[in-house]
Amino acid sequence: MNFLSWGISFGCAILALDTVRRMWTERHRFGKEVLSEQDRAFAWKIVLFLVFPLMTLADLRATEVAASYFGAYINRPVWGLVWYEGQLGGLNHIQDLNALFLVVFAGALVQIAFALLLATTLFLRPHPFLATLIGYTTAFTLGVNLVFEPILSLSGMGSWGIAPRVEVLIKSGTEFGVWWPLLSQIGGACLYLTALVSPFVRSWFASLTRPLAHEELAHCLKEWQGHKEDQELTCQLGLAYVKSGLLFKARSLYQAMKKDYPGSPYTELLGGVLSFQRRKYKEARLCFERLANHPAIGAEFLAQIFAAAACSAFAEQSSVQALNLAERALEFDDACLTARMVKVDVYLAEGKKDAAAQEIFVAMHLGLDFDLKDKIPIDSEKALIRLKAAIASQAPGTAENPAQNSDRELVSTAGEGVKTEQDESNL
Repeated sequence: MNFLSWGISFGCAILALDTVRRMWTERHRFGKEVLSEQDRAFAWKIVLFLVFPLMTLADLRATEVAASYFGAYINRPVWGLVWYEGQLGGLNHIQDLNALFLVVFAGALVQIAFALLLATTLFLRPHPFLATLIGYTTAFTLGVNLVFEPILSLSGMGSWGIAPRVEVLIKSGTEFGVWWPLLSQIGGACLYLTALVSPFVRSWFASLTRPLAHEELAHCLKEWQGHKEDQELTCQLGLAYVKSGLLFKARSLYQAMKKDYPGSPYTELLGGVLSFQRRKYKEARLCFERLANHPAIGAEFLAQIFAAAACSAFAEQSSVQALNLAERALEFDDACLTARMVKVDVYLAEGKKDAAAQEIFVAMHLGLDFDLKDKIPIDSEKALIRLKAAIASQAPGTAENPAQNSDRELVSTAGEGVKTEQDESNL
């Protein structure tokens, strides 16, 4: 067990050093107004390998200070970054039950108090990356102390520090007094989980970490309130929810569209983008394939749809299907960068480096811009514009240039926040 524990500590130390190195080499992430999924993953890495070890050390020191204050002690404390161990002794000298509770739960109380104080800084509306880091730290610290660690303690599997806290209380002869801290932890866990799934809290956090996308969402929601029967606005609102990270609201909207507009191309577009973000890649691929079967879809748009289906198939670990869909996309548009990059990924996964290099060479020869930011699996904003233009081209009395009209209308409904966000992304 000691070998395993120190092995985990060694691995965490290597990852912590790598995180510090990346914080310097990738410091440009800290000033970005529009965060990518890689930026959020990096914030999680900071929490896990830099913040969590400090929280563990604070747990150990708080327990030592509380124990020494009431005449107890920790025998041979050892700190291993993400864990510490030691045996609480001298607890039989503590006669006051409240003092005993304070000694045993001192570390957890310090961490919870720190997380709650840290959460109050979010009301100052810090920079998106800092707000993301603070939110992740708060959620992780409260989750560990209110949910995960008590489950380990009650199951007898141990905790991050000394022996399981409930077991320590029982061995101290306080079997009947165990229920008070146990009920407190259960109540705290219920409050934490309620806040975690609260739509209000999620929307508020999205406004802090994705302010530009949230402004666009607010404008779309205002437009949609007066035209709830409009499929295009409903789809646009769902895509705005996805862009803001509010996948649960986008899912509710998608379920309503499936019920009210089954088989609609707007429903399939929203379903494909949403399912891909929820990592349901098979469902995303099927949605894009059904969208491609719509008779109004033009050749260039078909290429983007098949490329999105190819992305989903590759994420589904179906290399053959991904390659076939990418080839179909290139049949409609030889300059489809997404399809070519899917082929590169498939060839690299199969060990065909020469074929992958050939695809990259062809893309360079075509003069393609290798910027795929916000275009995987598909550029949802452009896709919605092209879809409206394709449907309008089949309707009687269509204007001479429906694509231009739809472009102007969608940009106006998105508001100024869209343009600002695109400018920030290009920077």
